[in-house]
Amino acid sequence: MLLLGIDIGGTKTSVCLGDEKGNITASERMPTGTPDGPERCIARMIDLARRLLSGAGASLGDISAVGLSAPGPVSLREQVMLEPPNMKGWVNVPLVRMFREAFGRPVFMNNDANACALAEYLFGGCRGTRNLVYLTMSTGLGAGFVVDGHVVQGVTDLAGEVGHHVLDINGPPCPCGQRGCWEIYCGGMNVANRLRERIVRDHVRTAILDLADGDPARIDFRIFVDAMKAGDAFAVDAWAEYVERLAQGIGTVIQFMNPEVIVLGTIAIHTGELLLAPVRERLPKYCWRHGREACRIVPSALGTRIGDLSALAVAIDGLS
Repeated sequence: MLLLGIDIGGTKTSVCLGDEKGNITASERMPTGTPDGPERCIARMIDLARRLLSGAGASLGDISAVGLSAPGPVSLREQVMLEPPNMKGWVNVPLVRMFREAFGRPVFMNNDANACALAEYLFGGCRGTRNLVYLTMSTGLGAGFVVDGHVVQGVTDLAGEVGHHVLDINGPPCPCGQRGCWEIYCGGMNVANRLRERIVRDHVRTAILDLADGDPARIDFRIFVDAMKAGDAFAVDAWAEYVERLAQGIGTVIQFMNPEVIVLGTIAIHTGELLLAPVRERLPKYCWRHGREACRIVPSALGTRIGDLSALAVAIDGLS
């Protein structure tokens, strides 16, 4: 069974071909280019998908289904991408209709966190674990909940939007309109933006700026981690704040969901125990022992394949 997967991210989009067993036969990435607007971006995604098919010697008629993984919030009932905080101008985008009209094949969608949770359940190191949570930990921060083997959608498809759970009502403003959201403290893009603002405003001398070649616009989460590893005092202090807020949010998830495992995405994949060890040390402040001891916290074993596999998992789930 040939499946087409499209994983739409705030920074990049991946298009892949694969099958129901998670075998990826072709994959290619492109910048999402959100300032261009959804129509032009989606047109480029469609062109890329057609090129992949042509390169694989396949046609649209060979595709059993198309799976779309997209930043939340989304509405499955209306089949639209609502208004993701990190993608300005993408409001009520009718993703399913646009791709169905382009390809003439069955199209299914879900938000990226739910899609990743499905991928972990179907293909990951926690395959078959009936109660798991996946935290995206990339440009933004969201969660997918698998309970008794099924993804929890919620009455308006907003279950798992933990990135906009408020940790501090007096905290910094979030692009979503609230203050002190978990994502403003731990979403990769917001962390980089806040560091950049502090460095420029307070004229901070830090290796973060050195690693960015003196250009604040180049500061990203990767540079932040590199400066922290090098022992830069400003970066080390900022890392401690980041870890503390991450532990606070994860503790809340454990209290709410009592999962067997929490699987962490991109940032944890790249930092491993450098991140996980201090998070575990801080968890006793934020959740009860029984839930904490029953829950494993691990980086995704799917690594860089998680985006492609999440889109394929949405297609598989849609056909089931």
